[in-house]
Amino acid sequence: MKKSIFKANFYESRRLRHDGFIDYMVKDTNSRKIYTKPFSIARKLFSFMGMLFMFGFSALMESEIHHPDPDTPFETWGINFYPLWLFFLCWFLWFLACRKNLRRKYDAKIPYTSILNSNLYLIWMVLALNLFFITIIGRYLTILGLVLFYVLTGIILFMIIQSRMKSLKTRLYGVQDPSVTARQKKFIEVITGLGGIIIVGWLALKFLFPQVGEVKADFLGTISFIGMIFFGNIIMLGMIVVMMLPYSLYGYYRNKYSEEYREFEGKSLEEWYGIKYLKKHKELLNNE
Repeated sequence: MKKSIFKANFYESRRLRHDGFIDYMVKDTNSRKIYTKPFSIARKLFSFMGMLFMFGFSALMESEIHHPDPDTPFETWGINFYPLWLFFLCWFLWFLACRKNLRRKYDAKIPYTSILNSNLYLIWMVLALNLFFITIIGRYLTILGLVLFYVLTGIILFMIIQSRMKSLKTRLYGVQDPSVTARQKKFIEVITGLGGIIIVGWLALKFLFPQVGEVKADFLGTISFIGMIFFGNIIMLGMIVVMMLPYSLYGYYRNKYSEEYREFEGKSLEEWYGIKYLKKHKELLNNE
């Protein structure tokens, strides 16, 4: 029977701390004495600046589509895939998620909540960058080229996610997840290799036969731009899957078994929850 990574008991959840990436993140965040009132103000300021950046990004794309530069190296479809209405929708969803995560916050929970909200922003940013990529270079790659690009990206990310999920389940429950076999891994590796060959071949075909996609840009520059987006996707999303989300999973269990972790670490109620939180939740004083 498969076990969910969210169903561990307190004793099983403590094993997550032995994961190298999670342990590094915990030590790194705990060493930074920034979870104070000035940090709270700075967090709000950076959130506002991040929102302005994403708004400016969408507005710039809107301007480029409606008032294109005649010297631009690519011909576009004339469609902005990241319009202002989508920016406001993404911002609203991100804002709601952040508010939900910050509800009932206390001192021991703040580092994990802050990282989780940052993860959500990074996912939003990756989405925006890819919509920009499709807007600018989609016509050059054509629909088939875009499909091949994102299929290869998806396969590699799927492999990373499967591997990370397996390691987390093994860490939590001490058993191997039978859903990921050596044969499946080999299959994923073969598909990834074939996908890479197909994309390289597709780009070579477009270079040799410009009528396939009306090549107007320098070929090496185009390859560099496509490669930057491809590896940027893998690095950013891979970092979130391998480091950030597992750290947030550990934070989820510290919040779920808050009293057990507090007693295990030998913290007082004031050290764990903070005076401000205790004033609002006086029922916790009965646990002292």
